[in-house]
Amino acid sequence: MSLVVFPFKTEDPSVVSANLYTAARHDRVDEVWGVAASEGSSMAEVADLAEEVEAGTGTPVSVFAQERLGIYRSGKGDGMNTALRMAAERGFERTHFYDADITNFDGTWIDGAESAADRGYQVVRHRFPRAATDAMITWMVTRPGLALLFPGTLLPRLGQPLGGELLLSLTAVESLAADPFVVARSDWGVDTMITHATAIMGLGIYEHNAADGKRHAMYGSLVEIRDMLLECLDAVSSLADRPGPGADAVFDSDPPAVVPADLKQTVAYDMAATRAAIAEAPTSGELSVITGLGLDPTQGLRVDDTTWHRLFPRLMERFHLEDESWRAAVFRLWVERVIEYTTRWVPLGYDTAMTHLEGTIRRFEGV
Repeated sequence: MSLVVFPFKTEDPSVVSANLYTAARHDRVDEVWGVAASEGSSMAEVADLAEEVEAGTGTPVSVFAQERLGIYRSGKGDGMNTALRMAAERGFERTHFYDADITNFDGTWIDGAESAADRGYQVVRHRFPRAATDAMITWMVTRPGLALLFPGTLLPRLGQPLGGELLLSLTAVESLAADPFVVARSDWGVDTMITHATAIMGLGIYEHNAADGKRHAMYGSLVEIRDMLLECLDAVSSLADRPGPGADAVFDSDPPAVVPADLKQTVAYDMAATRAAIAEAPTSGELSVITGLGLDPTQGLRVDDTTWHRLFPRLMERFHLEDESWRAAVFRLWVERVIEYTTRWVPLGYDTAMTHLEGTIRRFEGV
């Protein structure tokens, strides 16, 4: 018995309903849920369309608001944790999660996850090729953090530790629903906590490769993902005192596939708008944070990979999520790092840029 869940907020209702339909018509799926953010969501529009999906497929499709469960800003985490709690209570053998804004979602995502689960894997993660300038939080924050904290384990090897596309067995769902660290993380940090929690459960993990990529709306200014950046940094930093996966952890993945040509040309964010977002001079509070990290703002803030390698462990240790000076300083430094990478490495070609990024993870891991 398989359930498919789409957390959503303000995504295009037609895209969300198309994804509900794709899941509902799949022969391995018994029920589909759309879990809406409690405020400012497109829940009413999606709920109306979901009724048509259910009528057209015969599969139960429910759309409902998430509960307030965590202690951080209410966001994606509350949505996922609401679904985890309810799925555990209902006893679904397998629960899939997919981001609601995927425009190329089709049955092969479900096929790939179900096939790996049929082979005994209890956690199936989807990975996919991305544009060279996409996933800058993953590349600059989450994977470096996991590499620093858990070198030599499967955690730095995961392609998309922030991916919202995964399948969980009932055992995994029940464990996550009862994990206070996961439930507390009501914001964007939930993906990091789920990644870590499932890695230490002792369950087999498989990465399925969605070879066509995950097509979704790209960003304008990186300001759009400022909160995500800060919450993901806070989440990975919070793992510093937690155990890592054992040496006997079972992990495997599909082989890499050819990257679609259009993805190699895609620009994932607006550099000019992003530069404008940090054009204003730092406040005195920001300057205090930046100088305290060992940087001299009077010499400019060009943050290359060597500077980031030296700086990032200090951010992991000292970051304060609720301190606006820290929030502003971290965002500014991360943007400088992303822009330096974009202007220096991306023009050298897709393969060179991605090889560089993988090399930075190995460097953080110390290998």
